[in-house]
Amino acid sequence: MPTVTSTTSSKNQISKQDLQDIISKNMLISVLAKIFNLMTRLLIPPIVLGFVSLHEYGLWAICFVIISYFNLGAFGIANVYIRYVAAYHATNEIHKINGLVSTGMVLVTTISSIFLLVLWYVIPFLVENVFKILPSLHETAFLLLYGTATLFLLSLSFNAFTHILNGLQKMAETSLVMVFCLIIEMGALVVFLFQGFGILSLLYAFAIRTLVSIFINFFLCHHFLSGFSIGFTYFDRSYFKLFYRFGAIVQLSSIFGLILNSIDKLITSTALSMKATALLDLGTKIPVMSNSISASMNAVFLPAISYAHSQQRHAEVFDMYIGGSRTINLFMGFLMGFLAAFSAPLTVAWLGKNEEFQIVAVIMAVFTVSRQLHALTGMGTAYFKGIEKPSRILMYSGTRLVLVSLIGSIILYFFEITVLNIAMIIILSTTIGALFYIMYSIHFIGIPFLKYIAQVMLPGFLIPYGIAFLLFWLLTPWASIAMTDRWYALGFIFISGILYTSLTLFAYWRIFTLEERNKLRQRVLKIIGRLFHKKSNQV
Repeated sequence: MPTVTSTTSSKNQISKQDLQDIISKNMLISVLAKIFNLMTRLLIPPIVLGFVSLHEYGLWAICFVIISYFNLGAFGIANVYIRYVAAYHATNEIHKINGLVSTGMVLVTTISSIFLLVLWYVIPFLVENVFKILPSLHETAFLLLYGTATLFLLSLSFNAFTHILNGLQKMAETSLVMVFCLIIEMGALVVFLFQGFGILSLLYAFAIRTLVSIFINFFLCHHFLSGFSIGFTYFDRSYFKLFYRFGAIVQLSSIFGLILNSIDKLITSTALSMKATALLDLGTKIPVMSNSISASMNAVFLPAISYAHSQQRHAEVFDMYIGGSRTINLFMGFLMGFLAAFSAPLTVAWLGKNEEFQIVAVIMAVFTVSRQLHALTGMGTAYFKGIEKPSRILMYSGTRLVLVSLIGSIILYFFEITVLNIAMIIILSTTIGALFYIMYSIHFIGIPFLKYIAQVMLPGFLIPYGIAFLLFWLLTPWASIAMTDRWYALGFIFISGILYTSLTLFAYWRIFTLEERNKLRQRVLKIIGRLFHKKSNQV
């Protein structure tokens, strides 16, 4: 079995300061890219709903429920690539990277082909008997489900190039590629919609985005990794053990997570209707997409922790956990605090003042705290993966699965089956499970409980939520007026957002330590210096 040795090369030796700079750069670019991604995802529903019905949009939501189950293998395989590419790069063993990636691509392509064959016969049953889609939409549903599944399984095989770059800590570069591909996708979507392709426009635009991303990341791998090559000659079954052991444990955790993240939509689509599924999807979209931002921040630490751990730099790993958790919670608190207090006018500005969208605002508000706590669990997961103890991450997903079963049974037995009650099952199970896992993680690492509460938890919850609800209370008279018109609501959100951002950032600055303020100044000055340097070179 391939192993990670402790021999390092001066060529690949990254100092503590340089590693911190890489983490900061990757985190900044990743966050900005995810914010851009969030903005495009928010723009898509109102644009698409101008051309298709809620029932048709519900089909697209169901497509990604199906895709999420194909993603079961993606998490395990992606984490194997990222973790061991980072470790092999730290020890300058490029031939092992070639063997790992070539073997992984053969394995994933074979499994994906089998899945596609099975899916051809399974989808008609799902369309007619499970999701109970209207007969007039059966053909469209098949095209959407099979098309998205095909594209996703294609990306499973060839996204290895993205994972290699992430393992090399080139996440800033992969994030910029993602932004470029999102722009292309949005442009293609608008063109297809105006050409009359309807809901299929989403599928065609997604296809273009997927293919462009694969080709660009393939060339970047060759650019950044000297000696990189893939082919059947590098295939080595001994690498299977990495996928079966490390990857399988991560994959098992992902199975639990994906079941939990999609069970609300599955219950809604089968117990209620496609319209209810669409409303639930809209209500959870912003909180869940915000979690994708925190996930990108957590993802930055996996290769960094793996790299430092492979070189026995344990003190740096400990500092990464505390600093990363504090940064992520402050950032997520900033997003979720505003979302919790201003969900009603935000929904009107986003979707309009139709009464059927009122439940969207309620779901959006109640999802905030649970999603923020869920984001905080990411550092523990990155830590356990990075130190090659992936079995520890099962604690969170296993606990949540038990809680969903228990809480779901109670709520569905004693209360009426509604969209909000189904959402509450996920909210309660995530909140309790996340708190348990966070306490478990910091105990394992050896972080004092009170230190974690004081430095991480309290600032990220009390400050942003307190400011947001106080501001909304002060602006209540204007909020009532803003709710009567979409453009008024948009103006209200814009101005209140500026006020909230100013007050929250000022409060954050006041609680920062002297070291944090100095680091922030240095990083901002460094970014400004690079921008002006580029401009001067262009002149």
